[in-house]
Amino acid sequence: MADIKTALREMIIRLAKQEVNAKVRPLEKRIVELRECCRLQKKLVAELQANVCGCAASVKPEEKVPKVSPEDMEKARLTPALITALRKRLDLSGNQFARLVGANRNTVSGWESGKSKPLAASKAKIIALRGISRTKAKELLG
Repeated sequence: MADIKTALREMIIRLAKQEVNAKVRPLEKRIVELRECCRLQKKLVAELQANVCGCAASVKPEEKVPKVSPEDMEKARLTPALITALRKRLDLSGNQFARLVGANRNTVSGWESGKSKPLAASKAKIIALRGISRTKAKELLG
């Protein structure tokens, strides 16, 4: 009885291994293909980032915005409501305003909600934007 039990167990193990191998081998091949595809995509992303960095270096948004005198910097007050009002007066979306100031959209949102305050460089750009018109703002963006 022990011999039949052992023989059945070995046969079940052998058949189970065959089934597992039949299911796993195509997946292993697919994993190799996907890894190769991922490697190529990473290479492409690196090339694109290098191109974008090259293009971004040639376009400097901070040079587009007019300069502000130190006296104006000291006098100016920036509240969340003023930042929001300025953005709306210039008819800019949050992303557009962020591009003009050289910040992230989430940063601008933080300024408008009062959760954060602009740093000196951003504050100077915001103050400079107070003196431009909608059309000038659109020109600076595009």
